[in-house]
Amino acid sequence: MADLSIRGVPEEVHATLKEKAASDGKSLEMWLRERLAMLARQPVVKHRYILKAFGPEAAYAQIRRLEDDMGGGAKNLSQGQMDAYRLAQEYVKRNAPGDRENAHDLLSKHFETVFETLM
Repeated sequence: MADLSIRGVPEEVHATLKEKAASDGKSLEMWLRERLAMLARQPVVKHRYILKAFGPEAAYAQIRRLEDDMGGGAKNLSQGQMDAYRLAQEYVKRNAPGDRENAHDLLSKHFETVFETLM
């Protein structure tokens, strides 16, 4: 297991955290370890990525997210692929925890190959 040390925590923050841990019947270390594990299990929200999807008959879709700027394009899509592409765009635009994964999963159900690249 790795060790983690945090310096420069304001006294009032430290006191509040100790109080919360005590109210749960735990040491501050145990309480913080549990909270850190919960944070680590949450999806990562990325702000720069591209989803690319390829299907039969030269179907292609791309959704780009560059901070708050959206882009992309699509060609040769069936109606089902177009509907999935548009919904995936909404997920990427909203960019809440789990939205990137939901967009990828949705595209994967309608295209043969889907992958993410970084910008």
